[in-house]
Amino acid sequence: MLAAVAALVPGAQAAAPHRIVSANLCADRLVLQLADRNDIVSVSRYAADPAMSTVVPLAAGIPANREDAEAIAALHPDLVVLGSSHTSRIAAAMLRALGIPVHIVPVANNIAGVRAAIRGVAAVLGVPGRGAKMIAAMEARLDKLPAPGRHLRAAVYLAGGWSSGRGTLADALLTRAGLVNIAAQQGLSGFGALPLETLVAAQPDLLVFEAIGDTGPSVAGSLLHNPVLAESGARLLNMPARLWACPDPAIVDAAALIAGAAQ
Repeated sequence: MLAAVAALVPGAQAAAPHRIVSANLCADRLVLQLADRNDIVSVSRYAADPAMSTVVPLAAGIPANREDAEAIAALHPDLVVLGSSHTSRIAAAMLRALGIPVHIVPVANNIAGVRAAIRGVAAVLGVPGRGAKMIAAMEARLDKLPAPGRHLRAAVYLAGGWSSGRGTLADALLTRAGLVNIAAQQGLSGFGALPLETLVAAQPDLLVFEAIGDTGPSVAGSLLHNPVLAESGARLLNMPARLWACPDPAIVDAAALIAGAAQ
């Protein structure tokens, strides 16, 4: 593979890949937006799922794969883009053993991480300029979002009473929107339990629930009928999970929903 050979030669310029396989939803979303369509051999089966994908029209007509290393290798790719899951790491090891270049899209826990993920994929695709333009457009949109007139208190509330604390992308988006993340303020790092009693006592102004597809989450439905929560007067926002599931420009749409709900 030209890219693999170039990596071994000091000063060599890696050739842009022309047989690209993406085998992960977040990889799909970046590859389909950055690469030339004619260079994409296959994307994951999730790229066409409107519940989680933001690139369904771009994925139309491109063969789907199931992240199977042997099947991917049979496509003779000169670049495979994967996610950071355990399954992806196993597939990556197998593909690299066959001499196939692999790029892993990292998980982003903040907006800087989103920028880094975009730059990384754009670089391996040989289109760094496109990545830079994507980041610039994303930042310009973020800068235009309205800030609340006061420091509202907000929390993300997930099934099972879990929430997003410090060091999560949701926390970064709440902070960027000028909100105080109750879970982070309570000392929660990453994803963890936030008891309903603690949440209500913190007097939230905004509660963000995660919705899969076009229907609201079951946790939202059950909590809406909780008299304690109903009396809190908190605004409720159903956040489509696809908007903050991956490190790509869709996070701006998530931030816009948060900013709009905070007005």
